[in-house]
Amino acid sequence: MSTDIVAYKCPSCGAPLSYTTESQDFACPYCGSHFTQAQLDGPLEGTSTDTTPEQAGLEEKQKQFGDENRLYTCPGCGAAIITDSELDASAECVYCHSPVVLSGRLSGEFRPDKVIPFKKSRGEAIMGFNKWTKAKKFFLAKGFGNADHLSKIQGIYIPFWLADTCVEGSLSADCFKTLGSTRHGDYIVKTEAKSAAEREGSVIFQGVPADGSSKADDALMDSIEPFNYGELVDFDMSYLSGHNALRYDVSKDQVYERVEKRVNSTAEELFSGSITGYNIVKVTSKNFRVTNINWQNVMLPMWFLTYPYKEKMYYFAMNGQTGKFGGTLPINKGKLALFAFGIPFAAAIVISALLAFLGV
Repeated sequence: MSTDIVAYKCPSCGAPLSYTTESQDFACPYCGSHFTQAQLDGPLEGTSTDTTPEQAGLEEKQKQFGDENRLYTCPGCGAAIITDSELDASAECVYCHSPVVLSGRLSGEFRPDKVIPFKKSRGEAIMGFNKWTKAKKFFLAKGFGNADHLSKIQGIYIPFWLADTCVEGSLSADCFKTLGSTRHGDYIVKTEAKSAAEREGSVIFQGVPADGSSKADDALMDSIEPFNYGELVDFDMSYLSGHNALRYDVSKDQVYERVEKRVNSTAEELFSGSITGYNIVKVTSKNFRVTNINWQNVMLPMWFLTYPYKEKMYYFAMNGQTGKFGGTLPINKGKLALFAFGIPFAAAIVISALLAFLGV
């Protein structure tokens, strides 16, 4: 039997270690000891202490990633969940709460390059959720946000592709500036000056994100951005201890179009926004292109909660680094209609405004 399996256990008592957001280190829940990443980076159990080439070291890390983590597949929604080998058989899917089943070991190719460790604790996530829903409690579905429901909130690492890229482009616009106006009877005549503007140049982008999981809702992921990428650290398997993670199933080639659209749109905004001093700016032509792109695959932290209501799933997410949150809420339409009852002429406007406030 191989002895190369690495167990992240407490050096003092042998219990499993978990990464702790409050102290930003690895804590033992049994003896209370704390350890830094540097302290855990010593010689690994069952491995040689001899110096090995860099490539051999990378292959070893990939092998350890596969050995120390398992892939669980949800038979209900198909989510592929990465977790450490200590997960018991009663685990639930973070998306639909169905029991998940062990699919097997992971391939080292799914090992991320970087990770942002959790900064926000479970308690802070629950507080954030309660704050987010406080003003909307009356309209929420029965049972949503109770203690049993909040107990299902989970810390999960979401795979992201980060793109460093450069966009080159040009933009032409017709610009109009009002010089004055005069009234002639029932008419107002405006005098305008028309000019042409040209912009050409390049824009450098760093860390443009695109989630790498087909289960992650793009709009929900966008709603909890941005992350502070200055806190990215080299990935280590121990960061997954105590949390789950989604496996990459969307390649960088598949997210390229989304990244391209995002950076081109931003470049256009920067170019057109540099044309100032006019009342109206009308873009007449534009041409933007990505000239080069470099990728990193990273894991970003998120607290995640789902709620099934009337055959539909609702999702809440909180940025595990900054605390920013977003999502959709299950609204009791009966209560909403009751609130609007008695003001028939304004009911449509009231309901429309409430739906917008509630994020529906």
